[in-house]
Amino acid sequence: MFVRNIILLISVLVSTQSIAQQWTLQSSVQQAIETSPELKKSIAELGVRQADINLSSLWPDPEIGFKVDNKMGQDDGAGGYDLTDVTITQSIPMSRIKYQEDAASASMKAARYTQQYQSLQVQNRVSKVFHQLQFASAKLTLAKKQLKLAKDLSGNKKTSVNGVVVRYLSPLEEMRLTIIREEAKQAESSAEGKYTEALSEFVKLLGIEMNSVTSVSKLIPVTDIPDLKQLAELQNSHAQLSSQQQEVLAANHNIQVARNNQSIDPSIGLSWQRDTLSTGREDIYAIMFNIQIPLTSRANKAESKATYKASQQKIELQLLKRELKINLNRSYTHLNHVIEQAVEYKKKVLKPASKMLDLTDKGFTSGELNILSLVDANNTSFEAQLTYLDLLYQARIELAEVKLYAGQLITDTQVQSATTQNVTLLHSDLSVEGK
Repeated sequence: MFVRNIILLISVLVSTQSIAQQWTLQSSVQQAIETSPELKKSIAELGVRQADINLSSLWPDPEIGFKVDNKMGQDDGAGGYDLTDVTITQSIPMSRIKYQEDAASASMKAARYTQQYQSLQVQNRVSKVFHQLQFASAKLTLAKKQLKLAKDLSGNKKTSVNGVVVRYLSPLEEMRLTIIREEAKQAESSAEGKYTEALSEFVKLLGIEMNSVTSVSKLIPVTDIPDLKQLAELQNSHAQLSSQQQEVLAANHNIQVARNNQSIDPSIGLSWQRDTLSTGREDIYAIMFNIQIPLTSRANKAESKATYKASQQKIELQLLKRELKINLNRSYTHLNHVIEQAVEYKKKVLKPASKMLDLTDKGFTSGELNILSLVDANNTSFEAQLTYLDLLYQARIELAEVKLYAGQLITDTQVQSATTQNVTLLHSDLSVEGK
């Protein structure tokens, strides 16, 4: 029993270690796609559209009619009621079936592109939440370093070099350091709260446990800037545009469907009758063909409505193209601006602030500068690092927007495998519910 408990404990520890990991953007996107309710909903919509395709090719069911009367009984004087008439009728949908199938097929393709667009939206949302967590994690790390420095400075009643006392802290310096230490505590507490909020949103979006996130990858500058011309070409096959184009095609087919539905389908029928003739009761067989005669004065309301809907879909496509182009250009311009700003800030502020801190630290150690100069240099360096981190965060967010408007997936392979898995699970769920 003891050995069994040890083995169980080891397996639990190994399992916990395998679950806890450092999350990257790729792994976060993959996890979100596997559990995304939005994608599951779009997969269910594919099932609805497939059912529409199956229904669109079905012919109307045949009809059968029976007639029972006392005509023959009155004719021959026998009385009573007899089955005198049986009619079987089958409507023939003619060309309407073809247009219905084409419209349903276009709607199915639109649903597939919509599913791809849902993947884009999921990845965009995950990217923003992930980079927000990266930003919060970096700020928390920086706040902890600042607090440690404040505590170290406050704990030093004197500073020495090789055993030689350089200076004692004056009461004013101690008071100032106490304030700095408390400010650092407040900043660290605020950063920790922001990190907890970002982490909570992250784990809820991915559907994972809080303890499964040990850390996230480091927030780094955007160095690979996509070419605007290539992005514009990629946007031409944007999933949202492709979906809307299929909706336009389906609307055009629905015009033909409405045009063919303005009159009742022709029908063919077989009739059996039994009547009393001079020779006695006899069977009479007949073949019938029925067509509707449309009146020229009848307004075709259904076709007019379908035509207006098709026009709306075309206008929606034009608006969508315009909005995607505007948003892509705006986000791309902002992305380049933020990247250039980050490069300039690192060169002209971050590096000089770091160098100033190093020189101030040396001057304080040699006794040339007081401790408040060192504190000010540290504060300047920390503020510069925070501003630089914010620029990196903005660049990452804008890059996610650029990819969304260009229709660029972060990872195609993972999306496809996760989508296939979701389809299988969804069909399994539907089968269970059907039983």
